[in-house]
Amino acid sequence: MKKLKLLLIVLVLGYASTSWAQSRVSGVVIGDDNTPLPGASILVKGTTVGVVTDVDGNYSLEVPSPSSVLVFSFVGFNTEEVTVGSRTVIDLTMVPDVTAMEEIVVIGYGTSEKKDVTGAIGSVESADIVRANPVQAAKAIQGQAAGVIVSKQNSRPGAGYSINIRGLSNINTSDEAEYSNEPLVVIDGVMGGDMNALNPSDIESMDILKDASSTAIYGSRGANGVIIITTKRGATGRPRVSYSGYVGVKTPAHLPDMMNAQQFYQASVTDAVLNNPDFNPRPYTSTELDMVNSGRSTNWLEEISGPSMQTSHSISVGGGSDNTNYHFSGGYLNEGGNLDNTKFQRFNIKGSMDSKVNDYLKIGFTANYSVGKQELGSNEALRSAYRARPTGVINYSDVLNPDENQDIEWNGYAGWMGINDKQVLNPLIELDPQNFQDETRSQVFFGNAYLELTPIEGLSIKSSLSASVDNSRWGQFRGTMTKDRKTTLLPRSFRQTDAISNYTLDNIITYQKEVGNHNFTITGVQSSFSERIEEMDSYVDELPYSSLWYAYGTGRPVQLDTRLTERSLLSYMGRVIYGFNDKYILTLTGRWDGASQLAEDNKWHFFPSAAVAWRLGEEEFIKNIDAISDMKLRVSYGLVGNTTVRPYATQATVTQTPYDFGGTPAFGYAPEFLADEQLEWAKSKELNIGLDMGFLDHRIGASLEVYNRTTVDLIYDEQIPTSTGFGEITTNVGEVANRGIELSLNTVNIVNNKFKWTTSVNFAKNVNEVLSIGTEGLQQDIATGLFVGHPITAHYDYEFDGIWQLDEAAEAAEYNQVPGSVKVVDQNNDRMISSNEDIDDRRVIGSEQPDWTMGMTNKLTYGNFDFSFLIYTSQGATFRNSMLSGTMGQIGVGRYNVLDVNYWTVNNPTNDYYGPGIANNPHRGAIFYQKASFVRVSDITFGYTLPRASLDKLGFSNFRIYAQVTNPFVFTDWDGMDPEFNSSTYNDGIPSATYLVGLNFSF
Repeated sequence: MKKLKLLLIVLVLGYASTSWAQSRVSGVVIGDDNTPLPGASILVKGTTVGVVTDVDGNYSLEVPSPSSVLVFSFVGFNTEEVTVGSRTVIDLTMVPDVTAMEEIVVIGYGTSEKKDVTGAIGSVESADIVRANPVQAAKAIQGQAAGVIVSKQNSRPGAGYSINIRGLSNINTSDEAEYSNEPLVVIDGVMGGDMNALNPSDIESMDILKDASSTAIYGSRGANGVIIITTKRGATGRPRVSYSGYVGVKTPAHLPDMMNAQQFYQASVTDAVLNNPDFNPRPYTSTELDMVNSGRSTNWLEEISGPSMQTSHSISVGGGSDNTNYHFSGGYLNEGGNLDNTKFQRFNIKGSMDSKVNDYLKIGFTANYSVGKQELGSNEALRSAYRARPTGVINYSDVLNPDENQDIEWNGYAGWMGINDKQVLNPLIELDPQNFQDETRSQVFFGNAYLELTPIEGLSIKSSLSASVDNSRWGQFRGTMTKDRKTTLLPRSFRQTDAISNYTLDNIITYQKEVGNHNFTITGVQSSFSERIEEMDSYVDELPYSSLWYAYGTGRPVQLDTRLTERSLLSYMGRVIYGFNDKYILTLTGRWDGASQLAEDNKWHFFPSAAVAWRLGEEEFIKNIDAISDMKLRVSYGLVGNTTVRPYATQATVTQTPYDFGGTPAFGYAPEFLADEQLEWAKSKELNIGLDMGFLDHRIGASLEVYNRTTVDLIYDEQIPTSTGFGEITTNVGEVANRGIELSLNTVNIVNNKFKWTTSVNFAKNVNEVLSIGTEGLQQDIATGLFVGHPITAHYDYEFDGIWQLDEAAEAAEYNQVPGSVKVVDQNNDRMISSNEDIDDRRVIGSEQPDWTMGMTNKLTYGNFDFSFLIYTSQGATFRNSMLSGTMGQIGVGRYNVLDVNYWTVNNPTNDYYGPGIANNPHRGAIFYQKASFVRVSDITFGYTLPRASLDKLGFSNFRIYAQVTNPFVFTDWDGMDPEFNSSTYNDGIPSATYLVGLNFSF
């Protein structure tokens, strides 16, 4: 019996051993944000047995015994080991490596592990882009990368953003694109890609090249920095479908306070007379007086604005086999405006494919197509709403005596609002689509196709063709019932069409070789770029009916202008990256650029750069310090060129001039511009020192950058004596310096099984200084606002010193002023305020460039819940407030409504703002300069992700719902609309906050 039991035990153990030898373990691998990790590696420790996860993060493999240990690894995450035991299902949530030292970044014509990067590069990942939910891709960068200032251009739906990296380097004041300080944008290899046409949901990452070493490979095109955008591509595995979308309400927010009817009457009549008994107020109609006396008031801004819907939807499918991967997506965005009859719509289609034809040949393409429609209503309506007196009425039936002000009726509205003034038309009439329309339609295509050969190991030969086509039509119609047409003239219309096309052909050869402790990456590039711009402007008057910007044959032609601009660039580049012992890295880059728009003998220039990095974290004297996890020191120096000059500037051009021959009109031609046949490259020299650090087992990661960039031979429209027959000449003159410091800090504050809190902070301070603006020692050019020793965009004016008070009447009289008027500093104390060549009491009182900027992102997760918010601040910028300097700041004039400010009266002796009715107030403009510093809570997001068990039951790989509010709080002392840009209410919209709910899922 005992022998039988022993035999049974042996058989059972043998069976168990056999079954374990054939046992299979499966599961799913996800990141800390509950998204699957396709391509994660699972290896049985001590063996060569392993698999990688599929597109949904699933895996399955055989293990030899219960004691087997599975090793999970994935780029950017900590490697983890798990003992199998008796389990047959092992799901794992991987924890990111907070230093991301294995992170792959795009460095231009190639990629590199972040640990091997020698230049100054910032990155914004897909998770941060998705979290921000931006309408425009550029918004996702704001507050996320040190040294990169992203500012919205206006508050209208579909408005773009301006981007500045490490300060301004161009001193030309023209608004033309050729003089732009904007960085180069590269989207999937397409040079000069349009970020506004891109669906943010399609973006995988954005890498920002900031110093001369990292941008040198792009030569002159990267003189202002480079933003490299990589969109999502397919991965090996079955097709994966993903959806992201949201719907929300966009509401007016952070608006300045305007006076109501009673405040307006008091300021322009009661207090104006109180301050100056000789003041003669503007007369008020019976309708207006009735509004004031009855306590009623009209808020014209509320009448033409209100909440609007904002929604976005994107769907994508991606997958592939061992040899071919694909990814296709489509998106729709509808951003409503808070002004009536305004909105922006965008449709996106994107496709990409990569195919390995054989062991030596790989081909692929990326294509993006976008259709946009921007409806902006009336560019006058918002200004009219701010200007219109609150004492006016909306409807004609409320006008007590229409003959009193010769009022008119249109669709029940009172044209002149019961006010005896014809400068502001009822904003509701101005904004009506029957009277005013402004529409832009655009079609943008950009794509890239490549062919890559790898004839031997380590050698890659790649040819890439990128193309971009941007066709747009802007139409504007102004009907009879608009301020422009004075309610009596026939309609007029304007139409502008632009056709912009370009291509870039890159031939790239790369060789990588590792010999012992030495490794080399050698890259050579030949690149050619060509651009063609066709433009046509047409303007007709006296249209017999509302035909918008069509049927131009029915109107009277006023203007027809067509333009053709062509330019090209030819480049040759070489780069060597050498690493020794995984500690020391050297990068040498040289590029030869030839630009068509420069002078014949100065088209070509060579731009070199060098950078070294020392991975101190690999040295024993650092490894022995427990608190330090990693450390790398970087130093780079480079020279880059800049061709911020309009094409044909080196050629004398002619312009049409009218003549009169005995009453018969005729046209001739005369020289328009004086050519500088020696015009050459502007050149920037930059030194960058960087230090990357990790502390406390990578719980803290920090990066510090210090840089000094000097730009010489600036391309500038210099003023010349009119005796030459010309007013200016485009030439090389002047120097500008940008010096600064940048700090990026990433911390894991708390992490345990359920709760995690991380913080990312970036800080940047840039000091911009004009070093020279002329070859003859010129120290200032007041006309263009350039002053040696001060920043570009400096303000030069009298310095505000408060308001003259009653006890200062005698002193004020010395300056021909009275109490209640604006006091300015008498810089030389000569008892006069002067602004002539010999004596000038004006001085530089600020610049539109901020002293420093900072962004802070906090992310918290608890179980399946997530919470995040972004705070962004800009400090120190000074603007001449367009609302104060315009009609909205004319306290006491009584013609237009004004901002509700704390103004001076004999009973309210404030120093905040001058008093109404003051007769002698010659320097009131000094009060209009204000600091535009602000702290903005950019967005707050709260989300919930379904747990893995629920996902498996429902057949999803990921499912998340969330709620978000964008721009909920702005803290500022700015009097006006958004302090981020200096709006004058003309050609602008209304600041807003957006409240939305969204959904992301994939299966």
